[in-house]
Order: sequence, then C-alpha cells, then structure tokens
Amino acid sequence: YEKEGLLKCCNAWSRDTPGKKVYVQHKIKEEEEAIWEQLGKPGSKGYFFLCGSKQPEKDVYKTLLGIMQSKGGMSEAQAQRKMEELQGAGRYVTEVY
Repeated sequence: YEKEGLLKCCNAWSRDTPGKKVYVQHKIKEEEEAIWEQLGKPGSKGYFFLCGSKQPEKDVYKTLLGIMQSKGGMSEAQAQRKMEELQGAGRYVTEVY
C-alpha cells in the first residue's frame, strides 16, 4: 500500500543508532506537513494509527496537537477539539500496550 501511495509507515527505533535516540514523536514532527494535509486540514480524510508501546502515547498526542496549532493556526482548545473529533470518527486510533 505504501508503493501505491495509500499508506505511509514511519517506524521509530530509539536504540538503532548509538548515541542518538529517535522517538516516534520525532518522526511525526518530520512528517508534519503531510500529517496536517491528511489529518488536520479541512476536508482531509486521512487516518493516523499508533501501534506498539504505550510509553510514547502522550508525547505523540502532544506532537499532533502542536501540528494542529502550528499548521492550522488553531488555539490549544481548538486543537484538542480537533483531536477529539478525529478520535470519535475513528481517524486517530491507538493500539498500545
């Protein structure tokens, strides 16, 4: 599905590079323009799935809120409402343990 442009999978392995930890929120920040276009922008229809350890869940959520604010010009409250809408619509999904 990636080859067809239907899906983008971004893996973060925090211990792959000695001396440099890359966490999932860093990968999300690198993709902020695409995430805004597909998830936050009015009329967007994308989905966001976070799978794996529960540990980064809060940082990921915070990073997504920041994208809504910086790219969408939203206030913190507006960004929070947008994330709640995405969750309610099944467009922001976490499968964490």
